Amino acid sequence: MTKKILTIIIIVIMLACSYSNIIIKAATLGEQKQEVQDKKEEAEQKLEYVQDELSKEIVKIQELDDTIRQTEEDISDLESELGNLQKRINEIEKTLNKIEESYIENEDLLEQRLIANYEVGDITYLDMLMNSANIIDFLSSYYSIQEIVKYDIELLEQIEKERKQVETSKKELDEKKATLKVKKAKKEQLSIITQNNKNIKEQAIANLTQEEQELQQKINEYKEEEARIEALIKVASNEYEYTGDYTGGVMAWPVAKSGTYITSGYGIREHPIQGIIKSHSGIDIGNAGFGAPVIAAADGIVTMAGRYGGYGNCVMINHGNGISTLYGHGQTILTEVGKEVKKGDLIMEVGSTGISTGPHLHFEVRINGSCTDPMPFLQGSTE
Repeated sequence: MTKKILTIIIIVIMLACSYSNIIIKAATLGEQKQEVQDKKEEAEQKLEYVQDELSKEIVKIQELDDTIRQTEEDISDLESELGNLQKRINEIEKTLNKIEESYIENEDLLEQRLIANYEVGDITYLDMLMNSANIIDFLSSYYSIQEIVKYDIELLEQIEKERKQVETSKKELDEKKATLKVKKAKKEQLSIITQNNKNIKEQAIANLTQEEQELQQKINEYKEEEARIEALIKVASNEYEYTGDYTGGVMAWPVAKSGTYITSGYGIREHPIQGIIKSHSGIDIGNAGFGAPVIAAADGIVTMAGRYGGYGNCVMINHGNGISTLYGHGQTILTEVGKEVKKGDLIMEVGSTGISTGPHLHFEVRINGSCTDPMPFLQGSTE
């Protein structure tokens, strides 16, 4: 690989990473638009070199890096699960202690009641009548006996209820502790794998040329920005409560223009700019052209509306029940955070902002912040 080609690659990656900074620095909307367009055109002219000239060594390092990042995400998720499990275990143990204390107290009380009844002996209604001064005294004694019997029955029922609660709680406690043990072992295993991959990656980087190391650093910067945006999206997924609930059914095709179609599907693909195999978190809808109307796929509330790294101008809508949709690369945003929208409402115009090779809509569906295939939602086959 020539130094000239590597220099071009570095420039392109730098341009891609700097789009969001350009927007912040520009003084007016007109300056923003012109500066972004100029930089994007310059990057696109050199795009073909980037796709063809990434060395095998760098691709290998990126694959390792992707594996490390994914494993670290898995470890983070496990840590969260471990924390929740430990919290639940503590709650169960606390509840179990209270139930067992009550159970022991009630058993002691019942034992005392049985002893007292034995010492008094059986009391017949005839005995009560003969020993009563009058009918009112008899009725009073009869009512007291009935209340005592009722209390004994309730005490027996409470003891049986607590006994079952103790058994259920102990069973759940044992299950949670077993799960905790397994997840701790998995976390330890993932930590070892991650460290081994980091060592391999560092050795591979050390073998790169100076130019390749510079390129590697630029790609890392891009990925760090990508990870930062992903974290923001997951936070936004839980903000602004939506009173409605998405209950399934067909979502609207998000580009309100005939003749549009999917140009890149959900799943594994070669990134059109990075030139590296990676997961595509949504679908790309093309043949729309600049300014085509982008609409809300379902009722909801807008949780994101702004410039977000590689997504460019981006809108995100919370539809309830953990379902949200994301619309990227817009030319112009036509909504705002906190606004409630209905299915079919205009929210954006198709554009090519962010990391994009031409006008199209990047459309995602997320469940509790995590990406899933949008097609079942657009076809109404999610149930």
